[in-house]
Amino acid sequence: MSTHNTYQRSLDTAKWFLQRCLGVFIIWQLFYMTIANSLETLEIVTHRMPETSERIGDAIQECRNGEQGIDVPGVSSLIYVVDKYGQFTEQPQRWSLFAPNIRTQSTFLALELRFDDFENSLWLLSDNEPVDTKSFFRVGGNRLRGIEQNLEINFAFSLDETEEVARERWREQIQEKLARDSEIMQAWIALRVKGFLEQNPQAPEPNEIVIHVRGYEIPSPDASIKEEAGKPYEMAIARWIPDHEYPEDVLPIEAFDPVTNQFVYQPWESE
Repeated sequence: MSTHNTYQRSLDTAKWFLQRCLGVFIIWQLFYMTIANSLETLEIVTHRMPETSERIGDAIQECRNGEQGIDVPGVSSLIYVVDKYGQFTEQPQRWSLFAPNIRTQSTFLALELRFDDFENSLWLLSDNEPVDTKSFFRVGGNRLRGIEQNLEINFAFSLDETEEVARERWREQIQEKLARDSEIMQAWIALRVKGFLEQNPQAPEPNEIVIHVRGYEIPSPDASIKEEAGKPYEMAIARWIPDHEYPEDVLPIEAFDPVTNQFVYQPWESE
């Protein structure tokens, strides 16, 4: 009888402990969702006020990097912990679908395959890019399209921005994208090229691969309903040469510089 009572007490203690752990997790999860969404919303809401948005964005980013970005005791550490928790559990909070900051372009990735023995290159357009801009519907393939959407860059002009200033900003965007996602970008390139070679077994392997962004301008709400999207612009963002031996101190993929219109080496840590 005493053995049964001991077992029952142990079972009750374990149940009590697990219930408390579950409660703590639920409370923390609710706290995390509140803080993470508040930070993301703050960045989006202030986006229409460039100076304020830049200060807030820089401060939050410093906190996410573990620096003392906000001069309030404990806040920097809290933002750092919240951001790392979201990354570790793969549930970062990103608001990019709804107003007020609706995108003015639809962008798609494309690969340009270049061959030493052929003068003309071959383009692999994204499966997500519509052949007819007036008829756009996709089923399946969401995972690959999701990867492509995370690798895209929008090369739009800001209000009253000159082309010179815009190209400087685009250069920084490309550098930041490669610094963060170069490994994913290379994996995506390899996947697309592998699929192309499997469908075209007689084709040679490309000697040089260039990633482009193809962007369509989205007509404004007051535009004529008959207005059609024109041809997309094309902007290179990176180049990968499979057989090239890249120096150890740079990324094994080159960044496109829209200021000089050249491909350049990029250090592992973007400057």
